Amino acid sequence: NHDIPSDGLSDGPAEAPTTARRRRRSPSPPSPRPCKETFNVFYHEADADTATALTPPWMENPYVKVDTVAAEHLTRRSGPPGGRPAGRVNRKTLRL
Repeated sequence: NHDIPSDGLSDGPAEAPTTARRRRRSPSPPSPRPCKETFNVFYHEADADTATALTPPWMENPYVKVDTVAAEHLTRRSGPPGGRPAGRVNRKTLRL
């Protein structure tokens, strides 16, 4: 949940950096392709950053779906659990 100030623009690009970790695969049957995660990006237009965990309600309406994003680069966890992922960051520029 991020507030992106419009600075008076009617529309503009927003960059969304993401990371997606490589999943552990089950031993059988082995898959020739890595498993990739996707997620949906929604926006809610408001005059100020007043969102809380409860309002506006977390459902498709009043939010507008912008895109479905898939990770181009998968990362692996480095170090202890909760450590930062090692690898490239995925960047997607969205038109809002």
